[in-house]
Amino acid sequence: MISAAHPHNEHFAIVVNQQLPQLAKLSKAVFLERVANLEAIRTRKVPVSLLLGEKSQLVQLEVLHAAVQTGVLPLGLPGFQIGGEWVPFVVEMPRPLHQWLASHSLNEVKGQLVNWMAALHASQCSRFKMWRKLLPEIRQWASAHYSPYRVRQADALIEVWEREFDSAQRLVGGATPGVLINPFRNNERPLLEDADVLASYQFAVRVGYFRKDDWLFIVERSLPKLLKLYKDNIASGRWTRETVAKQLREIDSDKMNRVEADPDLWRAWRQHFNASS
Repeated sequence: MISAAHPHNEHFAIVVNQQLPQLAKLSKAVFLERVANLEAIRTRKVPVSLLLGEKSQLVQLEVLHAAVQTGVLPLGLPGFQIGGEWVPFVVEMPRPLHQWLASHSLNEVKGQLVNWMAALHASQCSRFKMWRKLLPEIRQWASAHYSPYRVRQADALIEVWEREFDSAQRLVGGATPGVLINPFRNNERPLLEDADVLASYQFAVRVGYFRKDDWLFIVERSLPKLLKLYKDNIASGRWTRETVAKQLREIDSDKMNRVEADPDLWRAWRQHFNASS
């Protein structure tokens, strides 16, 4: 596992992209020298839901799990709404989510999600929000491990469902405190219209990234690649080759203080990346 506690916020953990120097074809020392003058990094906050309603939400979890386990963040970070060629530097996530992904295999993570959704399905909660492709597995698990819902017996079934959830969870990787809480806790059955139930299984994940132009100007510093990137601007006369070359010569003055940039996440990335081997 290649990840760490957030040095500036005890409620969050961060994962840094260990592949950045290799991606730039630079030594770690030269790579750090190229970004030494920056004061912030572009960020984007993306919601992650454990109630899987579509494939992209499963992709998010797969990407996060791989990142926590290996320290590799793929270009574009699939499922996280950043450009396909943009370079992710760091991901910040709530500590319980990080601990869950760090301590379970991907199959266990998927199994626990199916178990949790099967429990909701058995109690007729949020069925319409579940990913259709996953529904057969959810229904099969619900049939095998949960007492069927009966309108007049619903209240009497709550304690049964609670015990069944805990029992079934042990079969798919164990307990996950703070992430997949027993939906029948406090002796209550989750309600279909209860937005709080759904919100309690959503997490905000923040990505710190470079756009392609940031990467080419600040890290690779390749004039031929930049001219290719801006060929349409040059052809239209909006830019000239000298405009690009001049901006490249002055790139050390760029502090990355953009509207969407954040200094705290950049400091967290720098502190952990400097400490890593």
